[in-house]
Amino acid sequence: MIGRRGVPVVVTGLIAGGLLAAPFGLSAFAVSVLSLGLCYGLFAYGLDLAWGRAGLLSVGHAAFFGLGAYASALSENHDTSFPVLMVVALLASVLISLLIVRIGLAAGRPEAPLILLTIGVSLLLQHTATTLTPVTSGSNGLSVSGADVVGIYYRTVLVTGIVVALCSWLLVSSRFGARLIAASRNPERAAHTGIDHVRVRATAFVASAAVSTVAGALYAPAAGLVSPQVFGLGLSTSVLVWLAVGGRGSTLGPFLGAIAVTAGQQTLGDAWQGWYVLGLAAVFILVIQFAPGGLVAILRGPGPDLRLPRIAHKPKRHARVHPVSGMALSLRDVRKSFGPVRVLDGVDLDVPQGRTVCLIGPNGAGKSTLLSIIAGQLVADGGTVRLFGTDVTDRPVHERIRMGVGRMFQIPSVLTALSPADNVRLAAMDTGGLDVPEGHRDLTAEDSMASGVLSLADRRRLELAMVLAGSPRLVILDEPAAGLGPDDTRRLTRELAAVVRRTGCAMLVVEHDMDIVRELADDVVVLHEGRTIAHGPMDEVSAHPAVRAAYLGVS
Repeated sequence: MIGRRGVPVVVTGLIAGGLLAAPFGLSAFAVSVLSLGLCYGLFAYGLDLAWGRAGLLSVGHAAFFGLGAYASALSENHDTSFPVLMVVALLASVLISLLIVRIGLAAGRPEAPLILLTIGVSLLLQHTATTLTPVTSGSNGLSVSGADVVGIYYRTVLVTGIVVALCSWLLVSSRFGARLIAASRNPERAAHTGIDHVRVRATAFVASAAVSTVAGALYAPAAGLVSPQVFGLGLSTSVLVWLAVGGRGSTLGPFLGAIAVTAGQQTLGDAWQGWYVLGLAAVFILVIQFAPGGLVAILRGPGPDLRLPRIAHKPKRHARVHPVSGMALSLRDVRKSFGPVRVLDGVDLDVPQGRTVCLIGPNGAGKSTLLSIIAGQLVADGGTVRLFGTDVTDRPVHERIRMGVGRMFQIPSVLTALSPADNVRLAAMDTGGLDVPEGHRDLTAEDSMASGVLSLADRRRLELAMVLAGSPRLVILDEPAAGLGPDDTRRLTRELAAVVRRTGCAMLVVEHDMDIVRELADDVVVLHEGRTIAHGPMDEVSAHPAVRAAYLGVS
């Protein structure tokens, strides 16, 4: 009996066997079409690393494909070493793609910059290939003889197999692949799991460009002619359709889509070529509307469409870091303004290790802003933030998380496309075992559904399980009971108190519910108009005149 995890191995074996045997049962024309389809499939696979897996849409990806194609063509037509030109093409692709993706990700929302920059590079390279006639023969292109049809086919199969295997090993079915899933699906939660989502997504985009360049080099002898059109937007939009039809986020999908469309295009002949672009556009719209998962979705069984790589189920084991004495968090003179509005005006705050501090105050007091500064999402205009004795004022979110900070949000932040068990495994991947409270153990075994279908209370439980799986020494919570009913609120409060007793971690909680504050808090800090106006036990703070005036509305 073959388990679910064994199915990909069997499918891979059958596909490999079929590809190796194809020349013995197909005509020379069919083998040539299959070679071309595999080249396009590898191109689509390269794009999938960027679009399907990193969530970075590139509409001018043919720029990288064309560099590889011209490297192959120029080596034959100008009697130049192919390995040298291929290295130059790969370096150019890596440098261009790295520049593009860094600009795009620096913009916060990378979609528009990436689209515009990739289109611009694609058109620039196409223009260069057209006008540099002594080298490229202009719009006439360069012919590439290559070997015989079967030789070209087997070379294409071999190189494609090696590239896909390397990408699967290094990028997809690895810890990097697990981090990439988190970085693309929920960058905020990825950062709060200790993942540098900018670096991870940039790496995937650069790898995507390199794979596309290799695909272009294979395409040149398979097509027999390389012209400036290999840089064009027509090919860039075609590969988007192939990927959408086959299915993003899979290994098989890009090849299914590319081979199917290529075979259809070659079979229809010249009489229908004028309708090709219109047909592709129609197919793209139909697939997005009625089959967003593509052809591979038909092959998937029940359960979440997205699964964490198997390697992530075997986290690195190390001893739990026992909390140290002293201050888990120290803030001194923290200030923050948004334009002319001063939100924080010199906040001082200490959270001792092993204690729970509740931060209260009226709406607009600056509580959520303060939490974002502590976590690293916002940069303070002034003052210092120290975690466990280390100044982290200028450090990014993922570095603070790796030091032992865990954060829960007002609206639970989980990876909704993954199962609850995969969410917890992801959080525990680099920090140790699945050390979650007994009341949350059911989540570590739930693989049959996506987390997006969970109720608000269960998402809150899942988020807490993810935070605790990271073995935090300081837990930051922003209104953890928001939206929960009375029973769920009481259960969550008991769980949070038990976490502090069991692990000895520190906890900073923003909360409006005074019953929760009374049950949880060892100390209460009151924030008003960006300043702390009281600090101490709940009874003492609630009797403070400034607190009664500012927070409780009495004098």
